[in-house]
Amino acid sequence: MINSSSKVAIGAQINPIDFTKIALKLNLHKILVPLDGSLNSELCLPYASMLSRWFDGEITLLHVLPANPIAEVERTGRVSYPDAQHDRGEVLARSYLEAIIDVIAPQGIQARWGISTGSESEMILSRLKSGAMGIITMAITSKSDIRKLFAPDILDQIYKKISVPILVINGSNIQPKIQVPKQPNTLLIPMSKKLATTNINRIIALSIASKAKMLFIHKRNNSKFVTSEMTELLNIARSDYEIITFNKNIVSKTLDLQKKNGDSWIISTTSIRTGFNRLLFRGLSNQILESSSCPLLILPHSN
Repeated sequence: MINSSSKVAIGAQINPIDFTKIALKLNLHKILVPLDGSLNSELCLPYASMLSRWFDGEITLLHVLPANPIAEVERTGRVSYPDAQHDRGEVLARSYLEAIIDVIAPQGIQARWGISTGSESEMILSRLKSGAMGIITMAITSKSDIRKLFAPDILDQIYKKISVPILVINGSNIQPKIQVPKQPNTLLIPMSKKLATTNINRIIALSIASKAKMLFIHKRNNSKFVTSEMTELLNIARSDYEIITFNKNIVSKTLDLQKKNGDSWIISTTSIRTGFNRLLFRGLSNQILESSSCPLLILPHSN
């Protein structure tokens, strides 16, 4: 193990960086939360609320209605086709989202809601762009790779098309589901590639806002991932961090550390694998998401 202090030597010449302004520039205060009406989808709400508090931000709750409402058979046997603008689904969706805001607003959380009609993935991408969102939070349930191959979940559908982080909670691994999550004391960052400057800034901004220590994890033969730019930015931020080297499997090491640091989040620097690629080569993000009981922040692969 190599411990890297975040303290800067006396007399060192560094250029000050305001990471609060960087967080604003990255729009980390604008949080998009897609909800499908299920209890599982709502598991991400406490984590979205944390982000909102940290960055003095606002949550946008989004519910997507299908483009072509299914015909309903009433008790009389008559078939009714709801009107696109005034159908019961839109009324229920509005009531549902307003009820959630009524719960989180007294906690000091700023939130708004939106209802869109169409493809869920397309509507999420559209709201992400029109609202200049900086982060998405969502909850998923575990499905087999075979099922995802023929019926990709929403995470698979949007990941490669966005340039912001996604905070994902695997509802299948959270027990009990009624437990209120605690603030993270540690951010675990398994490294299998060099970090882009934007993603380094995202990690530092998250660490400063949450007051959580950063643990950068890499295999002993991959020290090249720890760049001078990364350590310089960490030192400028005067953040609390360690760089840990090891010889074992990076997924196993990360999950071991997660068990030792129960109140932790994992930040992945690798892309999600989808389709046949996932069947043949199981990626780091996929493995951690399937096994971890803590939130996984997946950084965008595009920057």
